[in-house]
Amino acid sequence: MSKERVGEAQGINRRSFLKGAAAVSAAAAITAVLPGCSKKADAAFVDTVTWDRETEVLVVGFGGSGTVSAVEAHEAGAQVLIIEKAPIEGGGTSRTSGGFITIVNDEKSIDGAVQYMNTAARGLTPEAVYKAWATEGTKTKDWLTKHGIIFVPMTGRGADFANWPGASSLGCVCITDKEGGASNLGGGVFSKWARQYVADQKIDVLYDTRATDLIQDPTTKEVVGVYATSAGKQIAIKAKKAVILASGGFEFNDDMLGNYMRPYPLACVGWPYNTGDGQKMAEKIGADLWHMNLPCAHGFTFVEPKSNLGRWGAGVKGASYIFIERSGKRFASENPNVFFGHRSFMAFDMWDQSSTWIDSAYEYIPFYIIFDEKARTAGPLFAKTTIGSTTIPTQLGGQAEWSADNSTEIANGWILKANTIKELAALIPENWKLSGDTLAATVAEYNATCAAGVDTKWGRPAVASSKPNLVALDTPPYYAIKMQPSLYSTCGGPRKNEKAQVLDIAGNVIPRFYVSGVCGHSAAHVYSCFGQNWAEIMNFGRISGRNAAAETVLAPASA
Repeated sequence: MSKERVGEAQGINRRSFLKGAAAVSAAAAITAVLPGCSKKADAAFVDTVTWDRETEVLVVGFGGSGTVSAVEAHEAGAQVLIIEKAPIEGGGTSRTSGGFITIVNDEKSIDGAVQYMNTAARGLTPEAVYKAWATEGTKTKDWLTKHGIIFVPMTGRGADFANWPGASSLGCVCITDKEGGASNLGGGVFSKWARQYVADQKIDVLYDTRATDLIQDPTTKEVVGVYATSAGKQIAIKAKKAVILASGGFEFNDDMLGNYMRPYPLACVGWPYNTGDGQKMAEKIGADLWHMNLPCAHGFTFVEPKSNLGRWGAGVKGASYIFIERSGKRFASENPNVFFGHRSFMAFDMWDQSSTWIDSAYEYIPFYIIFDEKARTAGPLFAKTTIGSTTIPTQLGGQAEWSADNSTEIANGWILKANTIKELAALIPENWKLSGDTLAATVAEYNATCAAGVDTKWGRPAVASSKPNLVALDTPPYYAIKMQPSLYSTCGGPRKNEKAQVLDIAGNVIPRFYVSGVCGHSAAHVYSCFGQNWAEIMNFGRISGRNAAAETVLAPASA
């Protein structure tokens, strides 16, 4: 598998996907540039580049943050061009998500919201950045209303940690398709709205266009454009005011995940085109990177063979199941447990430090769910959903729905099947320490716990959601499926200030260069809100778009 895992590796482009969209052609040589700082534009450098396209504000990425940045810049009067790597509008935080947005309740809540976010970040994000975030967060509902995007309030959502100072300052809304209750339709609804908006406003979008390098004036350090590949050719796009980087995370770049994330490996349930392009481009010109070790996690997932995309929404419908780690023993309360939610990756960070351990893998990565026929027939391990991998077109690496009774997945060999527990153990390939006797003893111990009605070892409650939750695993045949921790998005990227301007490693502003969305997220240390990714889209999308549009136009050489 390639270290950069993306749908384009399959030879997919917008022409094959949409049957004939026009491609931009022309070539331009990449000019080496050096990082630094300066104050005055050198128009002569701009004129040395052979430009294939030009605009005032260039937005890299047509996901949620790219959309909001483009809308704000356009409505501030700037000419806007969006380039998108995929054949369609994308976004792991937006398109494939439910559309839940953290908001700040009102202007009186700004200071409390800043206090809450400071508590989460532990000083890793400047207070000025959170002050801008919180101030903008009071305006989100008005912005959605102005643009005809329907939303509903989410009672009891917003701050994930109610005991932290300022928690009551935060709330949450959910984008939806009609008046009524919240749903998981928000990402798709927003993407549909974004397509219509750019069409109505005649904002140009170049699909199948991958940004490869930022074009920076070597004297002034201003970012004046982008080199990109389109239809197999290199093009140079001039940004007369600014470039906004909204290229998402690096969820599908194995090398970056391995170097920045712990534990590892992690699988992603989001957008396969997020391979860290923006982070790499920014780093090339001297941008400082921050928050590279923080993702917005998502419990655990199954990754199909020959795929790199995890499925969203794992859950055994029956109760006759357990989780086992690599030695064949239970390691948590299976329901409810700490392996769910946006911070779930932290719970997998268990590593054997003894000298007797046989390799350097994490103990719970991967782990297996062991279940019986009762659980198999209770329903699919992955229910039909309106978010995640099944919302992505199959031509772009998306996945078909899971079968209702898990039979297709058994036939595919994704779910292992055996008549006895000992036989099942022999089928599990990650069996460094796993023996049939050990797994049989683990199941017997769990069944005894069910008979007693009390899980003294791991605290799994006897009843959950008004249903029996300690149910014996005793009805053959028996099944096993491999799971691993997953995430929606990474949060790391270029360091920014309260104006969404990118900073270099000395803390200086890189002129005419802005960032929004999860590429350079303000979240640090702990992802702490329900809808925090969408808040970053909305808040810094507007800030970046507004400030980019306010930049002066690059002067011609003759000026």
